[in-house]
Amino acid sequence: MRLIVLLILFLHSGSPLPPSIKIGGLFDMADTIHEIAFRYAVDRINNDRDILPRTQLTAQIERIPPQDSFYASKRVCKALSDGLGGIFGPQSGVTSTHVQSICDSLEVPHVETRYDYRLTRDDYSINLYPHPHALGQAFVDLVSAMKWKKFTVLYEKSEGLVRLQEVLKLSSNDKDMKITIRQLTPGLGGDYRPLLKSMKTSGETQIILDCLITTVPDVLKQAQQVGIMTAYHSYLITSLDLHTIELEDFKYGGTNITAFRLVDPTSDVVKSVVQDWVLGELRYGRKIPFHEKSIRTETALVYDAVQLFARALTDLDRSQNIQITPLDCVDGEPWQHGTSLLNYMKLVEAEGLTGKIQFDSEGFRSNFDLEIIELKKDGLNKSSHKTLIITTILTEPYSMYKENSEALTGKCTF
Repeated sequence: MRLIVLLILFLHSGSPLPPSIKIGGLFDMADTIHEIAFRYAVDRINNDRDILPRTQLTAQIERIPPQDSFYASKRVCKALSDGLGGIFGPQSGVTSTHVQSICDSLEVPHVETRYDYRLTRDDYSINLYPHPHALGQAFVDLVSAMKWKKFTVLYEKSEGLVRLQEVLKLSSNDKDMKITIRQLTPGLGGDYRPLLKSMKTSGETQIILDCLITTVPDVLKQAQQVGIMTAYHSYLITSLDLHTIELEDFKYGGTNITAFRLVDPTSDVVKSVVQDWVLGELRYGRKIPFHEKSIRTETALVYDAVQLFARALTDLDRSQNIQITPLDCVDGEPWQHGTSLLNYMKLVEAEGLTGKIQFDSEGFRSNFDLEIIELKKDGLNKSSHKTLIITTILTEPYSMYKENSEALTGKCTF
């Protein structure tokens, strides 16, 4: 028996992972910070003896124009012809769809970190960004907790209505619920004040604001100018990046400003990782105007995605011999290890910059924490240790509300 075991170990150790494995990172032209997160995640893996101890990851970066699907397809096929273990990105929905099609055809894991409004996943896709239906249910739970019965949904783009479709369903289930829907359309020079004045005249005091995080400061500033940023007004911001913008001008008005976050910029792990990025760039004579409070959700997810991939590859290497082979987009011969690697990625459980990383069988992010944050006089703070725990069961999201380490289970339990 001992001889058989030793023989199996010998055979496996005779064909280890190659000494170097390339992974493709596809980034929009302006995604400098995402690219930095990707590179330093690779560096962190290469310096960790517990993950891929005999193999070094190599980052193969491709910069893709956000709307140029043809160029993206060409670059991906060229990279795959050299042999890749997986593809990450891009953030653009247009180009990502074409990249996903190629990955499905060749059975190569495609790792995404962007908000995707689609309710299904492609066969070889895994996305670290929370599922839109799960986020929607979280907003429902928060609205219920705040006991809002009359509120306005102020959205910038049509995808905002998709993001909030669970919230919009509330009025059909509750005859006392009144929801007003307005599109955030600026006038000349980005002037939102006519719209905001109309909301003031109508007496709208509870507002869900769905817009780009870069738009939020302008909207709040102009809302302040027209008099709807008082102690009688409440705002729920749907962006997970509220912690990245300056809110100094709004701290003392008494307005209740609430949001979720997936990344805690005050955590020691986040501070340490961001410091590595900043100091690492300085060593090359490059200075980035960046600190832990600047880290956006998608940037943190890029970093976590590389960690997830490397851990899954390490686990897979223990069970089978893996070969990274050149792939041809024309003949369509798939990669023999792609399915196994993707399945292992779904099984990995790890802690990252965005907290617990875990997936359900469909490749949806599951069992993750959304911290509730509120603006106070001393800044943006976690709301009394309140957290929503989002879990997916048979692809339907359920939420649990946790306060002071005591969790109440169930859907919409407060």
